Amino acid sequence: MLDDLKAVLSFAAFRPDADDPDLSWNKRFEGRRSLLLNVSRSHVSWRSFNRRGKFDQSGMHEGDLADVAAQRGEEWRNLTEGGWCSVSINSRFIISLENGLMRADNINHLLRTNPRSVLGPKYDRGKRYVIYHHTDTTASMLLAIEDSMVKVTEDVLRGIGLKPGRISCGLFAMIEYALRGIAESSRGQPPGSYLLITSSEGSVAALAQQDGQWRDLRCRSGLGMDGVDTALQIISPLVAKAPPGTPVFFMSDGQDNSYRKELMEQLERVGATDLTQDDLLWKIVGHH
Repeated sequence: MLDDLKAVLSFAAFRPDADDPDLSWNKRFEGRRSLLLNVSRSHVSWRSFNRRGKFDQSGMHEGDLADVAAQRGEEWRNLTEGGWCSVSINSRFIISLENGLMRADNINHLLRTNPRSVLGPKYDRGKRYVIYHHTDTTASMLLAIEDSMVKVTEDVLRGIGLKPGRISCGLFAMIEYALRGIAESSRGQPPGSYLLITSSEGSVAALAQQDGQWRDLRCRSGLGMDGVDTALQIISPLVAKAPPGTPVFFMSDGQDNSYRKELMEQLERVGATDLTQDDLLWKIVGHH
């Protein structure tokens, strides 16, 4: 009884549940410390929230998740209250363009509970899915991430006392964030053309729109921070096909400035606009 009364008096009873997917991560843990992780093929990076909802500690450690977690587990736990963390998976996924997929307000809930009803013959039981629809056409972007990768990630983190409260793909979230920004800035204008290039700690995607229609998308995950040449091989065909004068936008995670600088040196030749902000990946997965 006394414990219940203390919870009410401290407002803890009114805070969002840890597994509430409808709120941004920092709102779910308002007033509590929590951790953001980005798990790549060959390294793990992290950023923590303090009790005021501000970014606090950060770091990066080379190695696969199991090895890094064994060495950093205690440090990570101490950056949280209750062990809660949000995880961005940055390898073993693909993003494709699809057409005519089901549209419903609860589409991503259906993808979690009954993905075959949404995807039909495209469904693969070994993958997990997220959809983002074009607002003006029947096209959609479909993220497919290996289910085994999600399960292994959850198991490793639980093994060191962390509680994964959200699993996402940072690159996909960055694309969605960029597309919403482009749409907002061009509101009231006729459907246009652009080339959007996004990069998250070595994973890269390039999306081409012409006359209001998504025409092509190239994506490669897990290239690593030394994969600039490979990233350019993925991007270059879309740049070459774009009509002269097509706006080119670039957005990176906002962490590794050397990788960003090397890509932008090439993209500036076609007049690319850099939309990157410091800590952008963490801002997106933590605040949206």
